[in-house]
Amino acid sequence: MEPDRLFVMLDPATDQIVSVCGGPTEDGRCPQADTPPYVCAGLHLVGAQGTPEQSVSLTVTEMLPGRCPLAFIDEAR
Repeated sequence: MEPDRLFVMLDPATDQIVSVCGGPTEDGRCPQADTPPYVCAGLHLVGAQGTPEQSVSLTVTEMLPGRCPLAFIDEAR
């Protein structure tokens, strides 16, 4: 997780902000919810500040235990 990075978690039906997060830890884990229920499951995640990932916009349709759905961002670097 990078300290200046911020992703907004939106309800996909209403576009209301549900929560915010800093993305995955260095090893790709979710710092907010390591086990079910997953905080972002079913939500729309949008990059908000701090990194080139500001263009990220995805709806979380599948979760892997202990894995942040945004981990692919750091793996691509």
